Amino acid sequence: MNKNIDILETAIKQAAGQGAQIIVTPEDALYGWKFTRESIFPYLEDIPDPKVNWSPCQDPQRFGHSPVQERLSCLAKSNSIYVVANIGDKKKCNVHDSKCPSNGYYQYNTNVVYNSEGKLVARYHKVRQREQSQI
Repeated sequence: MNKNIDILETAIKQAAGQGAQIIVTPEDALYGWKFTRESIFPYLEDIPDPKVNWSPCQDPQRFGHSPVQERLSCLAKSNSIYVVANIGDKKKCNVHDSKCPSNGYYQYNTNVVYNSEGKLVARYHKVRQREQSQI
């Protein structure tokens, strides 16, 4: 995953250097596409509602461990460019709820947007990952 972000960093710098104002990453560009619900879980982060006014680059621990969001936010800020990326979100759920997976978390395939100051400005849960061995 870090190698993929390294590649993205090079692309962001190049795009910003050529005057681009926004860069959009491909689906699964950071995590790849071959994983299970269980194997991807350690890499998921809590992505808050953008209304909270948060820049992961400036306050990376505000919503827990968030190295991917921190790096994307800092890339956006340091290059003065909007960054749209596809990452994974996890949200606690009530284990007594029949729809809540056995590990107590919903997992979402999520698109995020960081503005040119590194602030999280949009979050879109594309799909909630069901409790299955393969996603």
